[in-house]
Amino acid sequence: MDDFHPPVPPVIALSAYERNGEAFSLAPQYAAAVCQAGGLPILFPPQCPEARLILSRCDALVLTGGGDISPDFYGAPCDDSIHAVHPDRDASEIALAREAIARRIPVLGICRGLQIINVALGGDLLQDLPKSIGTRICHRNAEHNPIMHEVIVLPDTLLGGIVGRDTLEISSWHHQAIANMAPALRINAIAEDGVIEAVDMPDNPDVFAVQWHPEHTAAGDPHQQALFNWLVQRAARRIARATGHSETKT
Repeated sequence: MDDFHPPVPPVIALSAYERNGEAFSLAPQYAAAVCQAGGLPILFPPQCPEARLILSRCDALVLTGGGDISPDFYGAPCDDSIHAVHPDRDASEIALAREAIARRIPVLGICRGLQIINVALGGDLLQDLPKSIGTRICHRNAEHNPIMHEVIVLPDTLLGGIVGRDTLEISSWHHQAIANMAPALRINAIAEDGVIEAVDMPDNPDVFAVQWHPEHTAAGDPHQQALFNWLVQRAARRIARATGHSETKT
């Protein structure tokens, strides 16, 4: 695409956490990274109207982190490690993921957001990594703080093109991950213990997701900020197509 700058910044919808008392909220690093990339972040709660209405007002979507997805949505019994389950949020975000993918609206899934995309497309989850694969790599520590570890970026993948590296140091905070991957997805990165850490969708270049939290370190790590830059650039490309702006292949 040529150097196209929309007359207003691309509007990037961010999914909010479930209600906490009287308020909806989201960690501020998500919005900061979107702003740094040149996007205009807006927050929507799970109780927003149907997905079609939300997506008609935005140029891209970030499915953010949060609690566990109810196993009811992928047909599995509930492990005793499951916590912070909010089926209303699950249903809302699964619908959003499906609608955005169908309408080819750019999507970035982060941690829980990767899991939402996988479930929305027919995959399922490992409900507790220590039980499933052991503790060779700590993906979430006992103090409930993010932990840094390395991931391996697979060659000839979207992630490799975005970051230009074959390994990344990432901020991890999760106890669940992809088990059976949805057929439409492709692995982009793994941890040394085999946990799937990033995926894209070969038939839709506007869909990408990571299991870690790039927003935690984006302010000081250009490789993590690059994921948000990618999303805003894809949103600008979509605006260019919609407005008939000329494009050249990149």
